[in-house]
Formats: sequence, structure tokens, C-alpha cells
Amino acid sequence: MVVKRYRHMNNVGREEFHEHMRMLGKLKHPNLLPLEAYYYRKEEKLLVSKFVDKGSLASHLHGVGNHSSEQGLDWPTRVKIIRGTAKGLAYLHDEIPLTVPHAHLKSSNVLLDESFEPMLTDYALRPVINSDHAHKLMIAYKSPEYAQHGKTSNKTDVWSLGILMLEILTGKFPENYLTSGYDSGSDLGTWVNNMVKEKRMGEVFEKDMAGTTKDSKSQMIHLLKLALSCCEEDLEIRVDVKEAVEKIEQFMDDV
Repeated sequence: MVVKRYRHMNNVGREEFHEHMRMLGKLKHPNLLPLEAYYYRKEEKLLVSKFVDKGSLASHLHGVGNHSSEQGLDWPTRVKIIRGTAKGLAYLHDEIPLTVPHAHLKSSNVLLDESFEPMLTDYALRPVINSDHAHKLMIAYKSPEYAQHGKTSNKTDVWSLGILMLEILTGKFPENYLTSGYDSGSDLGTWVNNMVKEKRMGEVFEKDMAGTTKDSKSQMIHLLKLALSCCEEDLEIRVDVKEAVEKIEQFMDDV
């Protein structure tokens, strides 16, 4: 088991906190890490979940931590992770009546089980986390819409999904994780868009990725275009999570 300690969860009172945790405890999906138990104290909260064998997606992509792999992730595994992450996110959007159902989707919050199936963690905690802490650290508040209008929406999670997909495709760590807010100059989506405009798409994808076939290039381009449509700054143009899942499923049988 893993116990995570939170000191910045005083945004709601005791009863509201219990109610929110009970709601999270009812969620069941193969791509969500279930909340097994929790402990409430005014000064701190403990959330308990099962230990996941392969560690985080971030450790495998960037070679850090105890679960990093010298061989990296092959192409079919990356597609599996993208698909499962999108499906887990879509489930959250169906089940949770929040403006941003996940709000903190990033590669270190995607865990991999023994078969490299992704499991989302740290989801739906925004309502109970102190506002000042959430605004500084949570990925939703690094989105372009929050920077421009001070607001988030359901499609904010989709922006995070797009950045995550680009991270998986390129192998590059998103610098926007490290900034205090949205910075188009350090945004992975901006960099990829610029490379595409300069007709340098071939330089975008991670080099020496194992498991590629003659069909992989078209699959990579398909997912790259989808990721960029998830990262559109204009919310009207940005796809929603259901559409993203449908587009991923369209070519899964060919992988």
C-alpha cells in the first residue's frame, strides 16, 4: 500500500471532506487508481491506495527514479498508455460533476501496472485543496485559458491530455510543469506547432523508439495531430474528451 500525506486540504469542512472522499471511493474504472482508505485530521489528510508495480509514466519517459527503464517504452506500449489515459479521463468526466474533473493530469500522476496499463492518480482533489496551493501547483492552473481569463473548464483536462500525449510522442519533459503559470514560450504544444510549421515534423518524435513498424509513422502523425487539437488555445476549437477517445479508438486495431 502507499500512503500520501497532504497538508493543504483545508478548503472544505470535515463533513464536506468526508462526502467528497466517499464519492471518490465509489469510482471504479480499470484506468483509475482506486482510493482504498483515507484519514482525516485538521492539520493533515492521508490518502491510501495500492502500490503500483511499474511506477510512474514520468520515470519511464525521462529515466528518473527507481522505476526508470534503460530501454524506454516501445511504440505499442505508448499507444496503450495514451488510450488508457484518455479512457480513464473520459470516465471521470462522465462520473464527476466538477468543472475540471481531474485538474492535475501529468506524467507523474499516471502510474503503470505490471502490463503497462495506465492508472490515473491524484484526480478530483481540487475541491478539497486550498486555493492558493492549487493555483501554484495544479496543472489546470497552468493552462492557457486560466492565464488569459482566470477560468478553467472541462476542456482544461483535455489540454493536459494533449500535453501528456505530446510528452509521450516526443519524449520531452514539458517545461510548463515547472512554471508558475502558462507560458507559450515554454509550452510543449507551441514547440511542436512551430516544428510542424517549419516542416520539421520528422524531428519531433522520440528517436530510436523500439517496436515501430512501417505503419507506425502514420499512427504517430495521427496522434500528433490529435494532441495538437487537444492543445488548441481556443476552447471552441479544442476537442472534448469523448471525441479524443473516439479518434484514438479509430486506429487502435491497426497497432
